[in-house]
Amino acid sequence: MNFIFTCSETGKIFETPDFTITENRGVVIDADGWRRLEARVTLDGPCPYCGQRHTYLDDEMICPFEAVLAPVERRCDVSEEENS
Repeated sequence: MNFIFTCSETGKIFETPDFTITENRGVVIDADGWRRLEARVTLDGPCPYCGQRHTYLDDEMICPFEAVLAPVERRCDVSEEENS
């Protein structure tokens, strides 16, 4: 499974299956009923953009559903004629 990351040095987004979940406290449900993983994630290899081995807190991770939906929403803004 690939996770989506942002290089903290360049701001560029990449995905990789080469990571380890550390300090895993499991899935927690917040007061609004949203579920989230409470953990740290460390790259097993170097970042493809800066070469560092980043560690991310759970709130620094990119939600794969938001990353996938964003381009679709932009594409939907195109008129039917432009989309043909």
